[in-house]
Amino acid sequence: MQRKCLLSVAMIVKDEEHNIRRALESIKDVVDEIVVVDTGSTDRTPQIVREYTDKLYFHPWKNDFSEARNNSLKYPTCEWVLILDADEEASEDFRKNIRSFLESLPSDVSTVYLPTLSYLDWDFKRSEIASTPRIFRNGTVYYQNIVHNQAIYKPRVVNANFLIYHYGYIWTRKLKKQKYERTGSLIRKHLQQCKNDQERLYYLVQLYKTEKTGGKPHEAASVGWEALQLIRKLTSIPAIGLEFLYLFSIELLNAGLNELAEQLAKSALQAVPEYPDPYLSLINVSFKRKDWQVLLKHYDEFKKAVEHASANVEKFGWTIMSFKDIPLADVLAMIAAIEVEDYERFNQIALERFEKDEDVREDILQYLLNKASNKDVEKVLPGLKKLLEFARKKDLRLNAQPLYEKIVEKRLPVKVEEIVLKQITPFSYYLLRRLETGEDMLLDFLCARQLEKLVRENGVGGFLFVYTMLPEGEKKAFVEKFLEDEDVLIRGIAKALHADHLLKESKFLEAIRSYRDSIQLVAELSRFVKPIVEDLKTRLDPTIEGVYEELYKFYATQKEFMVDFKKYAGNEVSKLYLISDSDVALYVSAVHTDDAKKAVELLGKIKDPSKFPMYHYRLAKFYSKFDKEKAFVHHVKAVEENERLADIAFGRFFYSGLYPNLTMNFFDKNDPILWVGNVSEKFSTLGVIHPVRAWKKAKNGLIYAAPYPADEFIRAYRDLEKEFGIKPFSKVTDSQLRKVLLETGWNSVEKTQELEDFAHVFEDLGIELSQNAKKRIVLEGVETQLELKRLVSDAEEALIFHRFPNLSDENDPVWFYPAFRLLRSFAQIKKELSSLGYQIVDEFLFENALRCVWVKQKSPR
Repeated sequence: MQRKCLLSVAMIVKDEEHNIRRALESIKDVVDEIVVVDTGSTDRTPQIVREYTDKLYFHPWKNDFSEARNNSLKYPTCEWVLILDADEEASEDFRKNIRSFLESLPSDVSTVYLPTLSYLDWDFKRSEIASTPRIFRNGTVYYQNIVHNQAIYKPRVVNANFLIYHYGYIWTRKLKKQKYERTGSLIRKHLQQCKNDQERLYYLVQLYKTEKTGGKPHEAASVGWEALQLIRKLTSIPAIGLEFLYLFSIELLNAGLNELAEQLAKSALQAVPEYPDPYLSLINVSFKRKDWQVLLKHYDEFKKAVEHASANVEKFGWTIMSFKDIPLADVLAMIAAIEVEDYERFNQIALERFEKDEDVREDILQYLLNKASNKDVEKVLPGLKKLLEFARKKDLRLNAQPLYEKIVEKRLPVKVEEIVLKQITPFSYYLLRRLETGEDMLLDFLCARQLEKLVRENGVGGFLFVYTMLPEGEKKAFVEKFLEDEDVLIRGIAKALHADHLLKESKFLEAIRSYRDSIQLVAELSRFVKPIVEDLKTRLDPTIEGVYEELYKFYATQKEFMVDFKKYAGNEVSKLYLISDSDVALYVSAVHTDDAKKAVELLGKIKDPSKFPMYHYRLAKFYSKFDKEKAFVHHVKAVEENERLADIAFGRFFYSGLYPNLTMNFFDKNDPILWVGNVSEKFSTLGVIHPVRAWKKAKNGLIYAAPYPADEFIRAYRDLEKEFGIKPFSKVTDSQLRKVLLETGWNSVEKTQELEDFAHVFEDLGIELSQNAKKRIVLEGVETQLELKRLVSDAEEALIFHRFPNLSDENDPVWFYPAFRLLRSFAQIKKELSSLGYQIVDEFLFENALRCVWVKQKSPR
């Protein structure tokens, strides 16, 4: 029995030999009639078509898609006509169900909408979807417009959820250029004859999309702004306008125009609240603003809209593009959940997302992993394990080191196989080994157990470091390797340490012999060895303390780091504590971290601080960032326990404690500390000024040094500067003085001893130096003199040079200069001089925090 002629397919084709067979194979057993109109193929397209149908017609191409489409509609004879392109394919669902669906339709139905799933890449992992009119009762439809032709059809319309796959957006570069040039030209031609705004908007949007795929960014932007202005004129937004609002909002978002992007997305949602795409735009806006709660709200709305659209995709008459971005939305929501510490939500989304095989952008996953690793790792671990499982499956190049660091630091019970990735950083390898075995990994990481190489590259420091780090049972064997070393110093120390081991084994004669050998090799070792040998002469006791402790402390005072840890550990030098619990790892990590509170925490875990001569100094430096009172205490401890720190800059004067200081009546123990530090970092204290200083602010506005050096020690410091030929930090230069004097227009200045060095400047400017002049220049003293009256005396006008630090710069040299004990801001100087009857005429600013105020009496005496 012959099958009823229910469904014809009508196609227009040209040079589609690479596509046409797939399309025809997908519908050959479903349709009753295949009609193909060829518009000028030069390849094998016609031959392939004839394998499937004898209804092949030829029609010349007239640069008008609608004209060609309407020609193809002359030939079908069945009740219904399916419009299909050569770069499309009917789905399995379509093939199984379309005939029964059409047979069930009532007679008043003329048009059927079908969803088209367009693939955007060769892996078929990125796609977008839109529902369009596809099937018509024969004779009830025609097309208009030369490109992106629109079907003019009759109601009644129904929707069917049977997919058509579209491959036409997967373009080679050559095909992309050809399609862009052809399509763009046709659209521009049609725009010249558009009859109304609705039609014009449709083609402006199509031109915008064309320019985005093949044109230049500025051309696409120009068309986009024109389309937006037209939408604003319309009383209602057509379907193509909704699609454009989403596309353009994303474009604006990428350009940083967040508010306008948000407006466009909300306009689209006001028209169609169930449209998913604008919610994705709003998610991105919220992400840029770091408005995490709002992001999660839009995410919930997006997921709800996606669910609705997926079940009713045939009802959307425009392209839904956000389906392909659901993984991105999930990851952004996970980031938001992390930020608001909704760890349950994070884990829930993660477990669902990473169960799927859909691709997720590697960069955004790395961002998520980093964010999650900075939070409470224990609470996000279920989701992160799933993420890493997904990364292993997809072979993603993620760096999970921040996560490994947190797991190791918090000693979380995690199996390595649950979190390891195929590609890991070298440091991550040792973190995972540490997690797996619990062993100390410091030597392994620094030199891969090439201990002799580490010694050769670092000398005695390397030797003592390795010896310190080795387990007790390996120390002796290590030392024995160097008993005949070519380096005399290393050989001598090896002999001394070897003697320590012989002593513990009660091999007293051998121990004494080895100690004496060490002295013969390195004479300076006698200070450590002789007391032990003397003890052994009186009693042969294996519990006598060997040379190691004293030897280690001695060499540690010569050099803070016995090994150049930065050289071996690179950027991981601040994280060595994660692979080792040793005091060395804790100390090195603390010194190299930028996190002051973390550094204090690490230093606080050191079991034997005495092995680190810079311990209290380092602790003080870190405390100065957030607790200046404690910083001061540790700076004092530092110089008391390591006298060398009293003169870091010169290295000549040790800490003596003989620094007479004063207590002024305006001091208050509750005065806030503005700065604290060891001033000898930048200037030698020359043995007369206390190296540790805090700058405090008194209630009267003065900033004063604590300890506050006595007058005679300020004078002693100045004298020693001259004796050592050190140029005073506070000295004013010729050019600085000259610049100020030119501004004043003075012709005479009071002659003082401190101006003698500048006699040539005054002579050059024609300014007389006279004992009777009423104009005074103060070159120094503001930073030491409590009463400014002593400096200005009874001058009618004065130039007062002084220095004042940048309060936000803890490295400003003014803080460090030992001969300063008082600092005055502009406001303080103005206040003090005003009380003396002066007003400020002008202020001059120079480099190195030097300032000069020009003052005159308010009413000359």
